[in-house]
Amino acid sequence: MFGPYIQVLRRPGAARFSAAGMLARMQMSMAGLGAVMLLSAERGSFAVAGTVSSIYALSGAAISPQVSRLIDVRGQRRVVPKQLFVHVPAIAAIIFFAVYTELTWPILALALVAGASQPIIGPLVRTRWSAMLSGDPQLRTAFAWESLIDEAVFIIGPPLATVLALQLFPAAALVLATSLLLIGTLLLLTQHSTEPAPSGRGRERRGRPAILLPGVAGITAIFALMGGIFGSFEVTTVAFAKEAGHSGVAGFLLALYAFGSLLAGLIFGVINFRASLLRQFGVAIAVLAVVTLPMPFLPSIAFVGAGLMLAGVACSPALISGMSLVERIVPAHRLTETMSWTGSGMAVGIAVATPLAGYVIDTSGASTAYWVTSGCAIGAFLIALVVLASLRRSIAAAVDVDAAAMEVAGESIVSELMPALVTTDHRSPTR
Repeated sequence: MFGPYIQVLRRPGAARFSAAGMLARMQMSMAGLGAVMLLSAERGSFAVAGTVSSIYALSGAAISPQVSRLIDVRGQRRVVPKQLFVHVPAIAAIIFFAVYTELTWPILALALVAGASQPIIGPLVRTRWSAMLSGDPQLRTAFAWESLIDEAVFIIGPPLATVLALQLFPAAALVLATSLLLIGTLLLLTQHSTEPAPSGRGRERRGRPAILLPGVAGITAIFALMGGIFGSFEVTTVAFAKEAGHSGVAGFLLALYAFGSLLAGLIFGVINFRASLLRQFGVAIAVLAVVTLPMPFLPSIAFVGAGLMLAGVACSPALISGMSLVERIVPAHRLTETMSWTGSGMAVGIAVATPLAGYVIDTSGASTAYWVTSGCAIGAFLIALVVLASLRRSIAAAVDVDAAAMEVAGESIVSELMPALVTTDHRSPTR
């Protein structure tokens, strides 16, 4: 099972930049929780902590695609160090104002700056894989590997952040998260041989934003609703366990989701499916909608655990195939920006769905709040039905361009994709 992953990691420089990316990405699973732990301890207010976290997430979602466009044009080494130069002092200032003053407004302003300047590591790593494996079937395995790293990061990070903040001092988790981001990002940027070539200044002001490229808005909308799934089920599961009188099992229930997603991603990444990427994506979204639909009706902790594990199994293939679709339908010189749009979509979904689920919990209970989770999954499926035709045209156009310029690698893509695209029934929702 691990053979395909070992093969891609044996590519020159691959293991090094992937490891650096994992180290840097530990921050994304620790920073938000670390800020909540710090501010709730120092200010005694979850409202302030939640507001800061939302500002941080939304500012990053708004700005990161624009910064990523600069990265595509000028290169990672030219842009990302400037982000670190702003982000790290902003986090340090948040800690200072939280610990040594009673002021709140500077923390809110600094959260805006810190979120907008945070390097988004996932696209930086995935574009390196894309440059290394362009036109190679192993690219999907590489993307699956990065999804496994994302899952591992979110398994390790939150418990580590909690222990540090409770056992050492309230700011410890935020300090470690920012340190790991700084070290991991610098290690990544020093690996020049695997950095994608910048497209050049001539492209900087030309062309529409990547979100307006064919198919990108639809995939981003689907990823936003998947972010809504993640944001809503986490807070709802904690509330469900508390209502059931078993608050201590909430972490175990969430770990079941992570385990299911990790297991599915591990298997999905090594299987060579005959179906097209488009069909894989559609099927994964449909399965996700089916397995989350019963969540509001589950009567006990055991059933919720099983439901979350099934949701995890469905989510990982959807994320992997969705990222692979993005790589397929956009030009290489727009890939970092496009991947940032999908990541921003997820961040917005989380930021919106989490307080919405919290409101439903307060007014109607945890079981009812699972309708937010189910509704996001059903919404993703309905959007997929609408945008599949656009995605189909985008893939066909990308294949035509590649076939004209790449006789060696392009012909295999055409022969694999075109029969499925031509023969699939247009009424099928899994297409």
